[in-house]
Amino acid sequence: MNDYSINGWDNEYARLARAASQLRTISPHNNNNNNSAQQKQDQATSIQTGLNRLDTQLHNLESSMTVSSVEAGRRRGLLDGLRGQLSELTGGSSGGGGIGRPPAGGGQSATAAALRHQDELIDDLAIGVGRLKTQTHMIHDESKAHVHLLNEMDNNVDLANQGLEDETRRAMRLREEKSVWRLHLVIVGLSVLLFLLILMGLS
Repeated sequence: MNDYSINGWDNEYARLARAASQLRTISPHNNNNNNSAQQKQDQATSIQTGLNRLDTQLHNLESSMTVSSVEAGRRRGLLDGLRGQLSELTGGSSGGGGIGRPPAGGGQSATAAALRHQDELIDDLAIGVGRLKTQTHMIHDESKAHVHLLNEMDNNVDLANQGLEDETRRAMRLREEKSVWRLHLVIVGLSVLLFLLILMGLS
């Protein structure tokens, strides 16, 4: 079995549910008419046969582990609910001869099955919301970590720029001091030379 079989099961169930709802359009007061009564009985029998076929297919899907036991139980609840509706519409008989598997309690069973299905859907939704909340917290924590790393990178860049500027100013200052020192040496040398020239001139 594969996903296509599950989709086929869902499509067949939807078709049977629509067929069951069409039984409501056949008024009970028209059951005195043999044609209307026979048409309603034949339609009910066909729906009940389809439900039994879906039950068998569901068992095969569960046996092949195509669907989980929880999902299979939920789908069986849908089948039981539809059987209960069919039992109400046909007055407890759906084709005679024990074709169906009418649930005990009639409409109450159908209502209980529908409520169980809704509860299971709500539980699944709650689980999904919980997972989404957990993922949201994880994303939030990762975002905070990324922001912290970016802030540290900005601080490191600022420190690097500050250090580079300090080194640049220091290099310029050393260059200026070296130039001044050379100028002083030149002045001293020229002064000594001038002094010697004066002594030579006096002698």
